Amino acid sequence: MAAGGSRAGSASPIPSASSLPLAALNVRVRRRLSLFLNVRTQVAADWTALAEEMGFEYLEIRQLEAHADPMGKLLDDWQGRPGASVGRLLELLTKLGRDDVLVELGPSIGAAGWWWWSLMITCKARNVTSRPSLRSASLPVPIRSD
Repeated sequence: MAAGGSRAGSASPIPSASSLPLAALNVRVRRRLSLFLNVRTQVAADWTALAEEMGFEYLEIRQLEAHADPMGKLLDDWQGRPGASVGRLLELLTKLGRDDVLVELGPSIGAAGWWWWSLMITCKARNVTSRPSLRSASLPVPIRSD
């Protein structure tokens, strides 16, 4: 089978960062994002610019300013909105020219993604094994191809 191809009936591959929910970002990654983006500066986009790109209105942004960690609160609030994902966050950081954040946190965000998907597989496995009948149970287990 060619790299990246799929067989009929095989398990779907691990979803990309574009479908990875924001809940996959652990506290450490969120804190580091805050360290980069809570700082107001004239030369780089901060959390307010990101909030605008995420679709937040002026009054919502003003309310976020009252929080000790506006970037953290922004992520929490955005997490419940349609289209919010790790991949979309990365796209917006790229659009804003925050390559410094992407270079520094890219590996951490990737590790969070692997952790999240392994947790989801574990939860699904527990669900399957707790059922009375295992005859029809199947669990797609993605295979890492790097």
